[in-house]
Amino acid sequence: MIKKTLATVVMVMAFAAFCFAGDITGNWKGTVNDQFEVGYTFKVDGEKLTGSSKGPDGSDTAFSDGVIKGDDLSFSIDIMGNSTKIKGKIKSDATDKTKDTITLSFAVNGQDVTLVLSRVK
Repeated sequence: MIKKTLATVVMVMAFAAFCFAGDITGNWKGTVNDQFEVGYTFKVDGEKLTGSSKGPDGSDTAFSDGVIKGDDLSFSIDIMGNSTKIKGKIKSDATDKTKDTITLSFAVNGQDVTLVLSRVK
């Protein structure tokens, strides 16, 4: 009986930790090509990811088709008049959420771009 109870408790705790690992809801910022600061606002609802990006000119652009599964995410956003697919990877710091990062990868005009975002404090 005790083994079953302990096994259940461990599974519930593991599931809870997994659920919170991918919670990137909130504001994030990064710099493109060490020149242009951009911001992202994410909202997670299960595996659905919604939000927007604030470009260097200050304009907000909503993204679509957002999905988050574990530490992986993807969405589409309009960049210079083209729908661009962005993929990302979340790196969580279990002891300090302010050290979390998201690495986004996408291509613009045939050039690969990598952008590292930090959680806005």
